[in-house]
Amino acid sequence: MKNNSKSEPEIRLERSDDAPKIDNLHSETFGPGRYTKSAFRYREKREHLINISFVLVHQDQIIGSVRYWEILVNNAPALLLGPIVIHPDHRGRGYGVRLIDYSINKCNEANHNIIILVGDLSYYYKVGFKRMLGKEIIFAGPVNNDRVLYREIKTNIIEDSSKIIIKRYPD
Repeated sequence: MKNNSKSEPEIRLERSDDAPKIDNLHSETFGPGRYTKSAFRYREKREHLINISFVLVHQDQIIGSVRYWEILVNNAPALLLGPIVIHPDHRGRGYGVRLIDYSINKCNEANHNIIILVGDLSYYYKVGFKRMLGKEIIFAGPVNNDRVLYREIKTNIIEDSSKIIIKRYPD
């Protein structure tokens, strides 16, 4: 069913045939610099979890995407959120927050507990993320610790630890 121009975008599960469109959106939005970010080390040569990754579709066009990747936090299974992307023509309308909030609810339904991301607290606090204040953070590569954010859904692994070790999920 086609949306008219005034309709709201719809969120749906990402499909494997969406990958080229999402990759183009990442390229247009973030450029080649995205490969130099420390968070990319966790995604490099790995597949994201397509069963909890979502797209935002408007008039049959993908205008947004959020993906999740398996990681370990203090040896417990966790998720790395990102990248989250909204096409520049559709920013400032709350679509990113809507997409993240929807995806977090689906992560909860799938019994995931810890979600980590690297980003600005001023944006991500809207969907429940916090800084790891007073924690020693071990991350794959240089990172500003104030930008390493988390959300725990069911346990307190991060809350109860003074040292946080974030690792790639084993191959």
